[in-house]
Amino acid sequence: MKTPNKHLKGIITRCTNYKESDRIFTLISDDGIMKFIARGAKKPSSKLSGHIEPLNYVALYYRPSKSLNSVSQVESIHSFLEIKKEYNLILKAQYMMELAESLFSENDDNSSILSLLINTLRNIHNSKIPTLDILIFEFELLKHQGFGISIFDCTNCDKELERSDHYFSSNVGGFYCTTCFESKRLLDQSVKVTVGQQLILRTIARKNYKDLISLNLSEKEISNCRKLIQNSIRDIIGVQLKTVKFSDL
Repeated sequence: MKTPNKHLKGIITRCTNYKESDRIFTLISDDGIMKFIARGAKKPSSKLSGHIEPLNYVALYYRPSKSLNSVSQVESIHSFLEIKKEYNLILKAQYMMELAESLFSENDDNSSILSLLINTLRNIHNSKIPTLDILIFEFELLKHQGFGISIFDCTNCDKELERSDHYFSSNVGGFYCTTCFESKRLLDQSVKVTVGQQLILRTIARKNYKDLISLNLSEKEISNCRKLIQNSIRDIIGVQLKTVKFSDL
């Protein structure tokens, strides 16, 4: 008895050609990371042709298998064509897909991560500051993993931080107040963060995204904030990405 077809939606992260006419691809979905084979997809006459490309958000029907799931039908929901027209946006999209994929789990609900990724991809090609959208994406992903950064209070004594430059530690995922920082002598383990950069992170934490536009943000400020989040992702979750060196482009 044949296994019945199943239906799934997700984003294709990478594809490889297989034999003369087949394609193998990886999909991230609510169910986790899955690999598929699309037989005959390279043929120009194939109904699958054109749909199986990296960065495509697709709906598909497939037959489950212990090795490679076999695809019978694929339809593109969103191809993100505007992103694919710009090399810098392609790099940003690849970085976000790799980051999201590194945090996917087979046993947990991945819908929040997938939804966040799709929404960010939809926004960046129209955004005046795409790196800001990616900063929000990184911040929310870290929080989703249960490692929200301590932004408003000292990570050591829990006292509310005064309006001043403070030192941030990616190892603990938060700021130290002046007293705790000086007593612990953590200069080699921490990064000094300006009031302006803290304001960016606080505004994101409060989800007041519209207020970010009025802050007249510079690319340098956004880049510095992103480094804090990226270092936290590396040190707390243990994720080191191949594309991270391109992520500030």
